[in-house]
Amino acid sequence: MNATSTLPPGYSFAWQINLKDNLRLNLLLQVTGLFWLGLLFVPLWWAFSQLRPRGEEIILINDSLGFLLNFLLVGLIAISLHELAHGAAFWWFSRTLPKFGLGPGYAYAALPGWYFPKRQYLVVGLLPLIGLTTLGLAVVPFLPNSLLGPFFLGMALNAGGSIGDVYICLRIVLDAPDVLIKDTGDGIEVYRRA
Repeated sequence: MNATSTLPPGYSFAWQINLKDNLRLNLLLQVTGLFWLGLLFVPLWWAFSQLRPRGEEIILINDSLGFLLNFLLVGLIAISLHELAHGAAFWWFSRTLPKFGLGPGYAYAALPGWYFPKRQYLVVGLLPLIGLTTLGLAVVPFLPNSLLGPFFLGMALNAGGSIGDVYICLRIVLDAPDVLIKDTGDGIEVYRRA
């Protein structure tokens, strides 16, 4: 089955996740994202150190103001690339341009009105985490030393910001193999064959 803009016969609404309406879940994911970032920090740091010649430093903080400005700029770029990766996957499976937006505490790419089979939606959901991390690590050996700190920060923020995607994908993996997922921007709706 492929992505479709029409819900096939025999499917009905099963459950949903809505981060805009469920502020408790939204906050829980925000807090969990900090732990997720901490969990991924060490292996990401290790990968960076293995991909660079010995003796090069990865400088994250020169001074407080510089770090704050760096954090804001790199964060904006990381969020944009993250959502563009979702958008590219939506487009790949539907050949329809997605919409992008902001919710309370999150950014999103969505294609409301489209239904995606489980496998396709898992690609949409995990592409920023897996794809951008893989691409980023492939670029690390070629970066000038001065960009290693900001690049590492961007990759870490992308990975930490993927907690909502990971949560949604885990919930979907546990469902029936033939479910369809509609991304609403603020969350998802899952439809099962009756």
